[in-house]
Amino acid sequence: MKKLFRIFLVLVCCLVVLTGCSSEEQVSIEDKNLAELEYLEDNIVLIMNKFVKNEYFDQDTGTQKWEEILADSRKIENGMATTLVDLAMLNIDTEEISKLSTGINNLIIAIEAQDETNLMIELNNIYALIPNYLSKYLKDDELIFKKQLKYYAISTYVGFNMGNIDLANGQISEAETRYSEKMKDVNYVQKNEYNVNKVYVLIQELKNAVSLGSQELVKTKYLLLIDEI
Repeated sequence: MKKLFRIFLVLVCCLVVLTGCSSEEQVSIEDKNLAELEYLEDNIVLIMNKFVKNEYFDQDTGTQKWEEILADSRKIENGMATTLVDLAMLNIDTEEISKLSTGINNLIIAIEAQDETNLMIELNNIYALIPNYLSKYLKDDELIFKKQLKYYAISTYVGFNMGNIDLANGQISEAETRYSEKMKDVNYVQKNEYNVNKVYVLIQELKNAVSLGSQELVKTKYLLLIDEI
């Protein structure tokens, strides 16, 4: 499967070389891929937040609505071919690109198996790829930082939900450290004056909720933080 994936990407890259591509077209590809990755981000957060809020849970039957979860996940899957092609055109390593394809496949498999734990793990793994891809070509360090911060919030919740408190503590502590360092950046603070302190407080509150071991507090603080970033 990986060999076929590499062949596909090589063919795409060859096509780009043969047809030619100006610097203006390259910028267009960067903007297009940014929009694609933010669409991916929005749908991952949507699914995660619906789980946190129990919006997939059917009170009448006492079970998860897996068909609805699958429908939301298909929104991610349906646009993936174009995203993979654009990542290849941006010269992202084929092994790195294949992680996205594999992650989407594993996500669908987890849903078909009605495996909530693996579903959240795959959502977390897929989201981790977004700031990684953007760091390869995007010059906006502030935007990349916000994606990374959102990843720490998601992985904190996923770790806690799995019962892996060490992972949850490690991720929220990393978020706290990274954000504390960022608050020393005068330009960042000036640009984000409205919520820079609020985000720091919410990171602290999520960290405290994890330490207390309260599922409901972690849910509440996660949702507040993810919405504010």
